[in-house]
Amino acid sequence: MKTIFTKFSIIAISVSTLIACNNDDDATPVVVEEPTCSDGIMNGDETGIDCGGSCMPCEMASNPGRRADLYVTNNTDGNITKYSVSGDSIMTYTTTSTAAEGIYYDAESDLLVQASRSGLMLDAYAGTSTLGTASINASFSTFTDLNSPRELAVSGDYYVVADNGENKFFVYYKVGNSFALYYTVEVPFPVWGIAFKGNDLYAVVDTTSDLAVYSDFIVNAMDGMMYPSKRVTIEGIVRTHGLTYDGTNDVMIMTDIGAASNATDDGGFHVISEFSTKFDALSDGEVLPVGIQTRIAGSSTMMGNPIDVAYDSETGAIYIAEVGNGKILGFTDWGNGGDISPSLEIDLATASSIYFSSDETDGNVGMSSMSQTTRLYTTSTADGTITVYDGSGAMVSMISSASTSSEGIYYNAFDDALLLGSRSEGELQYYSDFSTLMNGGSATAAFAADLPTSSTREIAVYGNKVVVADNPANMFYVYSYNGSSFTLENTFDPGFPVWGITFKGGDLLAVVDTTSDLAIFEDFFSNTMDGALTPTKRVSIGGIIRTHGITYSAADDVLVMTDIGLAAGGALDGGINVIQDFSAVIEATADGGSISIADQNIIEGLSTLMNNPIDVAYDHKTKTVFVSDIATGAVLGFSNALSASGNIAPSVNNTLTSASSLYLYNN
Repeated sequence: MKTIFTKFSIIAISVSTLIACNNDDDATPVVVEEPTCSDGIMNGDETGIDCGGSCMPCEMASNPGRRADLYVTNNTDGNITKYSVSGDSIMTYTTTSTAAEGIYYDAESDLLVQASRSGLMLDAYAGTSTLGTASINASFSTFTDLNSPRELAVSGDYYVVADNGENKFFVYYKVGNSFALYYTVEVPFPVWGIAFKGNDLYAVVDTTSDLAVYSDFIVNAMDGMMYPSKRVTIEGIVRTHGLTYDGTNDVMIMTDIGAASNATDDGGFHVISEFSTKFDALSDGEVLPVGIQTRIAGSSTMMGNPIDVAYDSETGAIYIAEVGNGKILGFTDWGNGGDISPSLEIDLATASSIYFSSDETDGNVGMSSMSQTTRLYTTSTADGTITVYDGSGAMVSMISSASTSSEGIYYNAFDDALLLGSRSEGELQYYSDFSTLMNGGSATAAFAADLPTSSTREIAVYGNKVVVADNPANMFYVYSYNGSSFTLENTFDPGFPVWGITFKGGDLLAVVDTTSDLAIFEDFFSNTMDGALTPTKRVSIGGIIRTHGITYSAADDVLVMTDIGLAAGGALDGGINVIQDFSAVIEATADGGSISIADQNIIEGLSTLMNNPIDVAYDHKTKTVFVSDIATGAVLGFSNALSASGNIAPSVNNTLTSASSLYLYNN
């Protein structure tokens, strides 16, 4: 990796600015020059000998070969700091803003754009490339549409502002020397950093470690609420804020501010190389393991609240806007991660957004995600066969397994492995190279773990951890796996009959069998001692007689639970209960409370053909709910499940004797 900071490894520069008055109506930037640019002495406001400040930019004087510039905003005075990496020079553009966040430079048109938090607008400054330190006025601006702008992402002439005042994306279209508000998109999560990868817009989910993507964003953008195409958890991050993507090296970098209460030394950033392969393999709601990322964090890094990040693919340098400690930081030798010192340190109070611009890296946003797939994996307690369907419900393959009665299933696309709970063998089984098996083929388990009892019901997977719900003993068994073996980590007694389980981020959601209740174990893996485990919250679900199956969609924030009705008898008394905006609904429901029927969409009745819907899966792309009905021996699908309700016929009806567990892979 190249070293790019030639004159210093740690710099603390205090920049003074000259304010000039400008009454020109066309708002052309104005600079007041000092007569010290040809005397061979570093005086006046220069940052180098006869260069920088009001003189010629130092990179033009000392390194005319490569343009490599950092543009940084701040929330102290709203000025823009421009640091020339190749010239080791720094200059300040004084603006009329008093706080700013969100920055972009278009070198082709020499246009610098900043989001003003004080003015609540986008300001565009033309012709800044030849300026040293100067006072500049906006050449044109948007209306005061914004509420609390954070980050800015650009695709062609479309400028997208992430605004966390009301959690919206303001989409502007630049026409000549003006901006037009194209759409105001409402976002179902707290927003902050955004970046384009091809035509896809990636967005951090503030207050979490999650990353969401909006596929083909500009084409699909509209006024009103838009749900992401996929949302995943980036393991190892406490709370993310900034992100940047580089298409040349296919690298995504995300910052971790740690605890909001600590702004001095618990921050870091994660480098995700081969990002497309890794992210595209994940199904909605899954976890990107920390083991396939590079984490840079620790007291030596000087990061407490790294709010934004930029990347130079030519040199591999990573730049951080550190708002907590008031710094611009640069890292060159970060390859192995860890607690490393920065190669560059520049003082800048309340540094906010940062943008790197060079001829080699501008516009290298890469390609949009490709090859998206939907597969529904199912089990049976009759013969252990694994049956796979596509998103329309059409059968893809039937694979014989090493089990004759199975319940609990999961597909790991990273390793092309299928995990299966075998009731007949009393094992948790791992099948490798699963996608290579042809229809009608037979699979042999690569390895397995003996279960303490032989009655698995459901399994839920978070990264390399597998939770097994076993209802004869009414226990949760927690295993880790590494591709060659399972290891039993913990045994928990939740104090109630168990059945269906699923993850919502790091929280485990579990149905309480024989009741209509839902139990929530927040930050599930923070529990490390075997024994009794009390749920953080337990609520009842109005309208359910007895629940079994459960699934959660991170993209749509939808929870679906099944109602088997009466366990005895042959009546078609089953149903599914769909809860939209689940995060808000469950937060508003107190421990011991109830989620009312009014907050749900319920599908039930004779036409549904549901008798004992034992498990459930949800396709957020098509809004279809699939159920496995063990009594009628069928895999059923209900389209438009967020709006259709009542006694409706299924859109999918596949015979599957003793259908038990479902897992929907949806990348």
